Amino acid sequence: MKISSEQVGAKLTVNLDDVKDKDAIIETIAGCADGSCACSTDEYQKVETMQIVPGPNSIQLNIEVKPGEVIDPNCISECLDPAAQ
Repeated sequence: MKISSEQVGAKLTVNLDDVKDKDAIIETIAGCADGSCACSTDEYQKVETMQIVPGPNSIQLNIEVKPGEVIDPNCISECLDPAAQ
């Protein structure tokens, strides 16, 4: 899986390409959105809103970050694809 992200102002876009088990990834993302993140990070507390947009072999996350916050893209990668670290 390839993960890329870009934050411009309060908008963070995360693109996940070549996703093998989309349902498992979406379940992990939903857990983080609910505050029950499986990984040891509190980055989810910086999220104001999140939209999950699944594609055929991809997922796009459109995240609005709370004012003044920046989400560490390494934390996203570690949570969604720990085997790649």
